[in-house]
Amino acid sequence: MRYEQFTFLIVENAIDVCEGIKRRMAAFEKWDCLGYCNGIREAIEKIKVKKPNLIFLDWSLNGGSAFEILQFIQNLAGYDPYVIFNTGYQSDHPEIPQAVINDYKVDKYLVKPFWENLRNNLSVYLKEAEEKVVQSSPKPRIVWLETEKGNKVSLQITRIICIVQHPNNPRRRNFYTDTQIKEITAPLTWEKCYELLEANNIEYFITKSREHLVVKNFIEKFEKPYVRLKNFSFRVDVVKEKLRSFEEWLMNGSSKT
Repeated sequence: MRYEQFTFLIVENAIDVCEGIKRRMAAFEKWDCLGYCNGIREAIEKIKVKKPNLIFLDWSLNGGSAFEILQFIQNLAGYDPYVIFNTGYQSDHPEIPQAVINDYKVDKYLVKPFWENLRNNLSVYLKEAEEKVVQSSPKPRIVWLETEKGNKVSLQITRIICIVQHPNNPRRRNFYTDTQIKEITAPLTWEKCYELLEANNIEYFITKSREHLVVKNFIEKFEKPYVRLKNFSFRVDVVKEKLRSFEEWLMNGSSKT
């Protein structure tokens, strides 16, 4: 899997430190800032939703200590961010280094003030963070389809944007992905298409029965009755009788039909 952009979150009690970290990170174009958090609850909620690749984590925070956040991260299945932990309280709390390094296994432990450390080593830390993200990411799920010409073609199942009925042959479906310019045509029944998507936990909606479906992750805009999909040049229409259920699905993902 190729990553072009990475994300980081600053969890820090002092706003001047937040701004200082953000200024230094601005020199690295691959890294996008997800903002600041200075309290435990706010940080946990943002980590849960955004899952940043890198977290700058202060020990002392509003509402408690970083231990709560580290415990929360450990309990998130399949999530292993690069954590740069920092504290100015090491002399007052000698138990911090042992707990953070041994129990929570943070990637870097820095003692404040840490500006000289970041000036000398930030590029190294970020390279390590990028490598960790790529290595810990699940491998893309590949399926092989037999095309209408009898050729075998590989398809990344998580990159499917939509599936459309072939315009001239009702026994065939056109698969569109965000990584391939041309569609892949395969003699697959709609039932097999649904099974394939559901087996890989992909959220989809049948916008017009036996004609087309769209995948939720790639929906860019909905302007009744049309859906615009990322990296897809055509609009997909939602039939009138499905408009209400489609809007509900966009909100909570409850319906597929």
